[in-house]
Amino acid sequence: MNKKTKIYFIGRKQGIGLRRYRLSHLENRRRFEPEGIKDAKTKIKQTRFIQNADVIWVRVRPEHTNDKQRYLIEKRLKNVRGKKSIINDISIFDNYDCKDIAFGIWKEHGILCPDYLTIEQDDDKNNLDQIIRKISKFLRKYKKIFLRTNNETASLGMHTLTTSSTKDEIKNSLVSLIDRCKKHQSERSSTKIMIVEFSQQHRENQYADLYRVHVLFGKIISYYAITSRKDIFHNIDMTLKEIDRFIMLNEQLPNKISMLEPEILKAVALLGCNLGAIEFFIENNKPVFIELNPMWGGHASMNGFGDDYMQSYLSDNRGALEKRIPNIYSFMDYRPYYKKLYELIHQHISLVG
Repeated sequence: MNKKTKIYFIGRKQGIGLRRYRLSHLENRRRFEPEGIKDAKTKIKQTRFIQNADVIWVRVRPEHTNDKQRYLIEKRLKNVRGKKSIINDISIFDNYDCKDIAFGIWKEHGILCPDYLTIEQDDDKNNLDQIIRKISKFLRKYKKIFLRTNNETASLGMHTLTTSSTKDEIKNSLVSLIDRCKKHQSERSSTKIMIVEFSQQHRENQYADLYRVHVLFGKIISYYAITSRKDIFHNIDMTLKEIDRFIMLNEQLPNKISMLEPEILKAVALLGCNLGAIEFFIENNKPVFIELNPMWGGHASMNGFGDDYMQSYLSDNRGALEKRIPNIYSFMDYRPYYKKLYELIHQHISLVG
């Protein structure tokens, strides 16, 4: 019988400073995740001391993690790096936190993602006209673009521009983002402005479909698709108007994932992550990757899919739907889902030693 795997968590809320020995307050804790860890107690247990760990999981919410916190985590990890398995080492933080860096890595290796330009640190209000010309040229090429910060989520720091946008509208968006960047750079020095192509993903009946796949140690462990008529949308934006398409997409998804799996796993591995949720659109039967999140603690992980009415529909009709879209229900069964996640971590660590 294999011995239990000892896991150590480190992040903004654990493993550094006065929180160094704390076992509670797991960062970005998902619903029923602590119970899932306890259910996996025959395979894995949390340890209070980093030197006793078999595996160390760096758990940070990237958009809230500042340079000082990164330094403290790095300081603790440098003495154990190479001696212990580390999930999402802080050393590759910028690869997933900064969209421009992620896109650059993907493009260098032939992985599809939106086109982009980065406005460098020395580009500021003193040469607005030059930057506006750069934005306008990019806009003429793609007709619709996002002007955004490179390391924020949930549509924060994001402006949508089209060919009908006036010079003043472009300027106002740019000035707003320059000020926003300067505010964030004092604590998060990697913050920059990006110009990003609006991906003209295939639309059917005006719907845009977004896919999310969860990967652990080079294997796909779960996945789902969401859909909306909005240009920028999140899981919570889905309503009963989307339910039929949502079911259809997820019913077809296993075959798509099987076909796309090599590229999905390559995209994750290139960023250096060994756990994460990668998001993409599909264009011409190929994935176009838009981001990798090293955690999945959003609405789907806490409440389910869509608004309250859609969640109720999925719950009330589980008997009829579970065989059609088992991926949705297995993901929403949070407690057994996380039990399995921790058992898989144990299984991997037992094999690699």
